Amino acid sequence: MDRYTCLPELLPAIEASLAAIGYVAAAPRRHAIGGTRITVMRRGAAVVSLREDLGRDMADITVYSNAEMGGIGVLEELPRLFPPLLGPAG
Repeated sequence: MDRYTCLPELLPAIEASLAAIGYVAAAPRRHAIGGTRITVMRRGAAVVSLREDLGRDMADITVYSNAEMGGIGVLEELPRLFPPLLGPAG
């Protein structure tokens, strides 16, 4: 199991990116429990939980997978959410 955090605004893009590489939502909609929204997606033996607690600044991503798949590999497979910077900002 590996845990990560991100801005809640990124969860829809992460969910779409996971779907693009074959992850399927375990339920057709997000579960909302007491101000917490949870989306569970799976592909084979890998399961990814996207959790947003309303009122918190950060969202949680938990990856459950076997040792062969490696949790961080799931996120490394995703397309980049932002283009790389081409030079110094200014």
